[in-house]
Amino acid sequence: MVARTRLPLPPPDPSPHTATGGGGGGHGVEFRRKLHFLSSELHLDPFPLLAANPALRSAPLPLLRDSLRLLTSHGLSARDAARVFSAFPTLLTSPPGEPLRFVSTDAPLPPPHLRAAVLRSPRLLAARPALLFLRRRVALLREPLPLAAALLLAFSVERTLLPKLLFLRDATGLPDPAVCAVLRRAPAILSYGIETNLTPKLQFLAERMGRDPAVELSEFPHYFSLEGRIRPRHDALRERGIEMLLKDMLTSNDDEFRERLIKATLSDTKATL
Repeated sequence: MVARTRLPLPPPDPSPHTATGGGGGGHGVEFRRKLHFLSSELHLDPFPLLAANPALRSAPLPLLRDSLRLLTSHGLSARDAARVFSAFPTLLTSPPGEPLRFVSTDAPLPPPHLRAAVLRSPRLLAARPALLFLRRRVALLREPLPLAAALLLAFSVERTLLPKLLFLRDATGLPDPAVCAVLRRAPAILSYGIETNLTPKLQFLAERMGRDPAVELSEFPHYFSLEGRIRPRHDALRERGIEMLLKDMLTSNDDEFRERLIKATLSDTKATL
């Protein structure tokens, strides 16, 4: 967050809804009040915000206060709101109600999820295209959206979401409806990098584990999220000649997995668990 700048408190304005000293709010007393609001009430350095969002110069102070009240009315604290405005300064001058109307009504998100999602990705407040993609292309119709899906609303459809859907379709050979079914069960897959996560894990699944990605991912799409378990558990099973369903291999905790290994080793047979 940008650093706090202290400014002296300006004199009270008998008519807070009327800009003074420059008419458009960019000079004089009204402008000083806006600087004071940003620095003393939100504890933000106003000058980077003004550089990032020049509309702040002419925006009336009541609009800025309305933006703050809107966020706090949906469960965010003033400190939370300051973090959001610091990351996404244009929210300070957005039409009142429009950004949060999207996530509270169109999306929608319950208050605890809304707060968590907005704090992690303030840009989801302008994320209608991603919602339409999830609803229409992926057919993710659950309401409210699960948090993993809500966090995708800040992603670009053209640059991120659609390319990953198409990659999974082409890499696994699954048809569109089957890929979308995988994504509905594990929407966080759309947040993983193609080169850094999806490609190496698909290659490991097919080449090292000898499994069919289309079959395995249809049954257990959460495979992609379990970094740190896949290779060591596969190696432990291979050393003992044990076969195990992918879901059982990866969802059991460490104690349960060790217990399965011990039982299979003691039986001295090639077990299928």
